[in-house]
Amino acid sequence: MGAIDIDGCWPTTVPAEGIWAVVTDLSTWGEWWPAISQVETLPAPSGTVAAARLTFSTRPPLRPFTSTVQVTDREAPHRLEVTLADGPLRGEGTFTIREDDAGSTACYDVSLAVRSLLFRPLEPILRNATRSSGQRRLERAGADLAALAGGSLR
Repeated sequence: MGAIDIDGCWPTTVPAEGIWAVVTDLSTWGEWWPAISQVETLPAPSGTVAAARLTFSTRPPLRPFTSTVQVTDREAPHRLEVTLADGPLRGEGTFTIREDDAGSTACYDVSLAVRSLLFRPLEPILRNATRSSGQRRLERAGADLAALAGGSLR
């Protein structure tokens, strides 16, 4: 468990393969995850499947920060494991996708911690991701993910 734990699920009208195609294409993450303002795909380091440098938007007085996400494991089309390899945060995340009669449900479970005291002010901002405006951003992420995959939330 990290200093910041974010989890939830998005029931969608999209088959698992459609959600999988979007989630595993790191270049799309900025299109559906509102906190990400820029994505630069990178060559995958040894022992990983894929990598990208993500720029995250943050509220003042913090400036946008970057971190490298690496896909460490995947089981198509149901599970994707990632880690933050550098930047002000360290952490791990798992996306799981379950097929059902109406489409699929995409779930996320992310655990983050701040690497240095210099970035400690990020913790309350990230913790807010599970409250009010943060919850709306997470719902938007699910809606944007589903739309990018050709469907909608249920």
